[in-house]
Amino acid sequence: MTTLPLEPATVSSASASHTWLRRIHSGGQIVETCPDWCTDTHRNDESGYLDDLQHGAQFDGLELAVFDAEHGTMPMPVLAGRINVDPYSSDSRRCVPHIHLEPFQGEVMECLTPNEFAAAIAQVRAHCDRLEAVHAQLMKARAEYR
Repeated sequence: MTTLPLEPATVSSASASHTWLRRIHSGGQIVETCPDWCTDTHRNDESGYLDDLQHGAQFDGLELAVFDAEHGTMPMPVLAGRINVDPYSSDSRRCVPHIHLEPFQGEVMECLTPNEFAAAIAQVRAHCDRLEAVHAQLMKARAEYR
């Protein structure tokens, strides 16, 4: 799976649509075509169950140095995710492009709509504003501590 660089308000799209003949496990076949933004290779999607197909584009998260008791400080991705669509899903939320957001590694917020994703972004932005206030408070505390 390709991981895309995180750029302001964009996720890079694939250069051309990928089309292939897909054999369906229960019999028959179908021609599949990726959306323009899909960067998945689909190497393992030439056959299988119809609803196993996903199209997507990964986006990297910010890496923060986090302490790990066994390994010392290690980079940990924060706010990584994927634009995703499961075109044959029985879940209507998955049949349209949506966001899977990983606030931190191993945890996911699934099937975010554009409005839900915007709300998450606003929450993170507001928290960063609060962190800047804490930073100013820390600078003041250090200056007074000397």
